[in-house]
This record gives sequence, structure tokens and C-alpha cells, in this order.
Amino acid sequence: MASLITKILKQLFSKKTIPAEQATYEEEMLLHTVMEYSRIISQFIPYFTTLSSSEKQRFIKRTWYFRNSKIFHYIGLEEKSEIPVLVSAAAVQLTFGLRRYKLGYFKHIYIMPDAYQFEKPGDLYIGHVSPKGIYLSWKHFLQGYENAADNVNVAIHEMAHALEYNNFMDHADADPKFRADFQLFPVVYGPAIAHMITTRRSYLRSYAYTNIREFWAVSVESFFENPAALKSAMPKLYYVICEILKQDPLAAERNTTIVEFAK
Repeated sequence: MASLITKILKQLFSKKTIPAEQATYEEEMLLHTVMEYSRIISQFIPYFTTLSSSEKQRFIKRTWYFRNSKIFHYIGLEEKSEIPVLVSAAAVQLTFGLRRYKLGYFKHIYIMPDAYQFEKPGDLYIGHVSPKGIYLSWKHFLQGYENAADNVNVAIHEMAHALEYNNFMDHADADPKFRADFQLFPVVYGPAIAHMITTRRSYLRSYAYTNIREFWAVSVESFFENPAALKSAMPKLYYVICEILKQDPLAAERNTTIVEFAK
């Protein structure tokens, strides 16, 4: 299957299709699937449209594998074909520079129509991560990609939590390299808090300063939503995230990133 989907993707992005009389049923179905993935992702996720042709092939391939490694649950929401594609694509966007991208600790993803209650009555959530799975409000998922100006994207936020959780649990898919790189993060966390307390100003929204885990997730939201602004306002933080995620949203080629720790 791996070689077949690679073949189909090359044909799709080179604009060359298999003659109908030569295509097998499996090839026709897979071509239809990856074309639909490309259409859906292009429509909703701006990150994808900035990629080169070869990167788009890799992005769709990873999305296909991620989607097929998860079980999606719809709680009070009608199942729609685009939902698992877009949720998977959000995870792939975050992990595009990493070798291990499937977040293998998490098998289940739960989609709710809107904000929902969790644990304490009255407390509303738009997303959270627990040992049971990844939870997302579909309404807020769409809003996150509709408006990049507010640096709020619940899909990226929760996938950032899931990525950290995945790699600090003792299981087969944990990535020791990510763990080692993530040790860079406290280096920028402390000074950022000190600066915020001293000046009472920060480029990141106040929720980032709840704890280091929220600082990570909120920083990653800004990293993808407004990379140039984050780089200008908090360059050390920007370069550390580049190093941890092994990609630079401002670079021409995402998968050949060379980052340098800002002075």
C-alpha cells in the first residue's frame, strides 16, 4: 500500500493520470481518495497551500496514514467525511518536520459540535487531551482556521499538548529525540515569564502563562498562525520551536530547515 499511495500521489501532482483502461479498481479508488484529501485540505488549511509539490505529496500521505491509524467518535454530531481528514491534517501540520508523526499513544479522537462540559459542571471546554484520547469542538476547530489574526487555533493547541504527552509517556511511539529537544523549552519559558511580570506585556495571550504546558501550546498556535510576528516579538522562543518541531513556517522548504538559536 505504501508504494501504491506514493505512485498515486506522484501522478496526481505531476498531472499525469493512469489511462482508465490500465488502472486497477484499487488505484482508481485511492486516486479518488487522495484527490478528495487534497481538495478538502486546500480549502481549509492555509499551511498546506504554501507547500511545494513534493511537500504536498508527503503531507497528504501522512494525513492518510494518520487518519487510518485513529478511531473517530462523533458525540452529538453527524459524521462527515471531511472531519477526520482535517483533524488528521492539523496533526500533520504540527508534526510535519518530525519522523514520528502519528501520535501513537492516542488511538481515539472525539469530536463534539460545540463547547462541552468536562469533569466540573459549568466548566466549558473547546478541546482537551486525556489518556483516553484527543477531544475537540468542531465549531471551534473551524473557527481556528478561519481567523489567523487572533493566534487562537484549538486544533494546533490540542495537538501540541498531544505531541508532548505522546513523547513523555513510556510507550513504543515515544521519540527520545523530541524529548531531548524539548529540554530547550524551559530555557525560554523562565525569561518570558519574567519579562511579562516586569513589563506586564507579552505577544502571547495571558493563558500562556498558566503553566509551562499551556505556554508551549499557546506558543505553537502563534508559531503557525503568525510566524513572522512571533519571530519579531520573541525571537528566541521562535527559534526554539523551530528546533523542537524541525520546521520553519517562514522557510521556503519546510523539510530542509536549518535553525539557529537567536542571540
